[in-house]
Amino acid sequence: MKRVKNVLNKIKAPVLWVIALLFCLLPPLFLASPAGYFPILVFLFLTLISGLYLAALRRSLEWEEGGKAAICRRGDRQSFGLALHNKGPLVFPSVKVTLRLSDLFGGTDSTLDTEMALVPFERRQLDMDVRFTHIGTYTVSVQKLKIGDLMGLFQRDGEGGAEHEVQVLPHVWKLVRFPMSHQVNNENPMSRQSSERDGMDYTGVREYEQGDPIKTIHWKLSAHTSDYMAKQMVTIGMTGLAVILDLYSSREDSEVRMDLYDGLVEGACALCGYALRQHLDHEIFYFDRDGMAKSCTFRKEAEIDRMATDLPKITFDKEQYPVEQLLHRSSVDLYGKNNVALVTSEVTTEIIELLIRIHLRGRYPSLMLVLPKGLSELEEAEAVAPLRSLDAYRIPWFAYTDPEQLEGGELA
Repeated sequence: MKRVKNVLNKIKAPVLWVIALLFCLLPPLFLASPAGYFPILVFLFLTLISGLYLAALRRSLEWEEGGKAAICRRGDRQSFGLALHNKGPLVFPSVKVTLRLSDLFGGTDSTLDTEMALVPFERRQLDMDVRFTHIGTYTVSVQKLKIGDLMGLFQRDGEGGAEHEVQVLPHVWKLVRFPMSHQVNNENPMSRQSSERDGMDYTGVREYEQGDPIKTIHWKLSAHTSDYMAKQMVTIGMTGLAVILDLYSSREDSEVRMDLYDGLVEGACALCGYALRQHLDHEIFYFDRDGMAKSCTFRKEAEIDRMATDLPKITFDKEQYPVEQLLHRSSVDLYGKNNVALVTSEVTTEIIELLIRIHLRGRYPSLMLVLPKGLSELEEAEAVAPLRSLDAYRIPWFAYTDPEQLEGGELA
């Protein structure tokens, strides 16, 4: 619909010009005198004058952008300044400025049009407010600057200006309650959980299981048995919270992916903010823009903003964001956090199995699922159906579409 509207706007002036020309051709058809040609000659003369007038305007306009790099919160408005100066004695009947806002993936998220007239030697300052609805790094620039003639028939396009970067930070919504265990697994042999962490002493051996690192295989003992045997390590869970952020999505629509990105990042930030307010030991795991697995902790909320600027875009390439590696690391890490919370928009069988495995090892996993906006009740039920298997193990899970739902939420 928007594309059709743009096409209609482009052909509107030529169509009206043709209609006016046909109307001017009527007098010669009904008048036998040369005076019948006077209207069409005047019309064509005015068209020529209008075109020449536009050509004279080209060198009379200067414009300067006042924007610069900025930082704001998602949903906030940022002012973008533009100064227009008519240096000549002619009137600008129409000056149309098109401001372009990029999306998370470099495409065009939205445009803002402003149209005005300029009197001779006028200098006008424009302050256009742009609302940023998604998290990430975006650019704002003048995409087009169009000058119209007297009749509105001809236009001249000016070149776009420099791009100004805007860093949009997430909101840290305040969770009231979240299901966590404050139990600490100590060094009592009865409370030790099996781990495959490399380089640690082991308490025994067991049969090799899929997912165990190759380095944990006990090669000498395996040589005397028909099966591979793995070293049984020890791990001691520490009270606290490990947040796993999954930025993979199979959705291809850019707007849906940006909505999911907002929900994922702000969900993880809400958990970290909750841990800060509760004075809990916490850690967040993610892959940075270079594809490197990273973890960090925070001493104050401002540090969460710095972490958000290090996050990559949401990706639909699973190999670029293998969140299962982060989950596996949390389940076997020596002195790892006792509570493991996964924030994701995609639930696979492997993820379900990993959460159950974490639970069986004596730790306390949970899951926060971000759903696309606009799902029907049936589609939403299908999306959360795989999570029902977690109920049998009493693993808590939560689904939401808008991260604002987390504000004041009691997820326990």
